[in-house]
Amino acid sequence: MGVNYINALQGDDDKYLKVVATAKHFAVHSGPEKSRHQDNYQTNNKDLYETYLPAFKAAVKEANVYSVMCAYNRYRDVPCCGSDMLLQKILRDDWGGFNGYVVSDCWAINDFWQAEHHGVVETPAEAAAMALNNGTDLNCGNVYDPSLNDAILKELVDEVAIDAAIKNCF
Repeated sequence: MGVNYINALQGDDDKYLKVVATAKHFAVHSGPEKSRHQDNYQTNNKDLYETYLPAFKAAVKEANVYSVMCAYNRYRDVPCCGSDMLLQKILRDDWGGFNGYVVSDCWAINDFWQAEHHGVVETPAEAAAMALNNGTDLNCGNVYDPSLNDAILKELVDEVAIDAAIKNCF
């Protein structure tokens, strides 16, 4: 059903999308619990690959979805929007063919540094760097601006990562 919905939204023109569909909330999100900003889910690989990922895999491989939104929660101690395993290894490398962009859920990157949420880094610049370097191309919120500039000045992000994020958006 999701594949058909994405296909209807994006259309079948080889050159132009009607609209960009976004598959969300990637991954291991069963919300919308109030605690989703600090939840840290642990599953075995069988549950990950057989329960939580099939709909996303179909969206990427069958419908060529152009956007994926990463979830607020952590998975295996790492915020989903800063997870190399989810955003690079699985989404881009293992599944191949995902040529779109990853967008954070709104304000999810703030959770990286806020102690009452994930608190996995100390500053907004470190949060911006963690997200961008691990595959979150766009930030729905206000962490990338101005904190991404701070991350660049502190050499936490390089030009290659910025170029990749920009390329993924177009």
